[in-house]
Amino acid sequence: MVEPDRNVKGFQSALIDLGARLGLPGFVDETGAQKFRDYAEYMTRHERRPGVGPLSGWRGTDGQEQGRGAPNPEQIDRYIENGGFWMAHIPEEAQFYKPWNAAYQDWAVSIGLFDKPAPYVFNLYLEPLRKFQRAAEGHGERQPPEHLRTRIAETMDPLPVWYPPFEQTLVSEEEFPLYALTQRPMHMYHSWGSQNAWLRQITNANKLFVPAAVYDAAGLGETGWAYVTSPHGRIKVPVARMEAVNGKTLWTWNAIGKKRGAWALAEDAPEATDGFLLNHLINELLPPRGDGRRWANSDPITGQAAWFDLRVQIERAPAGGPSEPAAAPMHSPVGQGPRDLAYGEEF
Repeated sequence: MVEPDRNVKGFQSALIDLGARLGLPGFVDETGAQKFRDYAEYMTRHERRPGVGPLSGWRGTDGQEQGRGAPNPEQIDRYIENGGFWMAHIPEEAQFYKPWNAAYQDWAVSIGLFDKPAPYVFNLYLEPLRKFQRAAEGHGERQPPEHLRTRIAETMDPLPVWYPPFEQTLVSEEEFPLYALTQRPMHMYHSWGSQNAWLRQITNANKLFVPAAVYDAAGLGETGWAYVTSPHGRIKVPVARMEAVNGKTLWTWNAIGKKRGAWALAEDAPEATDGFLLNHLINELLPPRGDGRRWANSDPITGQAAWFDLRVQIERAPAGGPSEPAAAPMHSPVGQGPRDLAYGEEF
């Protein structure tokens, strides 16, 4: 995207270079020499099977084929000329009932999505769920526990249905009018189990992104900090005004906030002073029902925890950190890591 002005390369090119140095199959040719100069050449020349590679557009030696075709040495240039995109339209007769539409199946084979027609049955009606539901209705010898009967009957519908998340039925929309979401940063997702300095260069603190109208109405720009409260708890977080978000949704990156002393970080590291988690707002259990049980705050069919069901309110907080809750520092068994990055910058 941007030609670097120093001796660096994209991580894909670095992996290709590393694969060749290790002599891994697919990265070296029959003489043992590096097969692909960089990632661009890999995308152009690599074929996962004959005629099918990473890029579908402008294939073939003359660049006139799509989906399937021999590698085209000018393919990357054609993409650049077209703004980085390529498009193919599904024929009209192939656009519907794709699992069993012969026209779609043949088109998918011709373009390289399938190697051969692969029709399949897509079940909208799930008989196993209906069996559970019928049992909850009293059918059959095997009956569910009485305290689960109503929930099974209401939620285990064999057809796609919607019902409000359980916690939301207990929460006042007037008191908690907003939703709060959290998502894992992609660079963290692809670096499980590691704590690399370059990850901290990308993201070492997070903010709560707030819809512009909500941000302005709450006067959050006056301090840059906010209290976010749910039925379960309250946190204090740095905020940022965001136009590109749903008008009732607050969101932030997940897993950036760290407890002081965690990950061998300094106690005043940005992850601890500005970084935060939404976990403190989300209860794993629903409120007591009066029957002596605490039900899981999760979907009864999938078991999915209710991370996308969180209702909150937001108000201006005094300026400055640390984010809250600010727990006491923990003792690190591995000591403290370096404060400086490779280029001499402080975290």
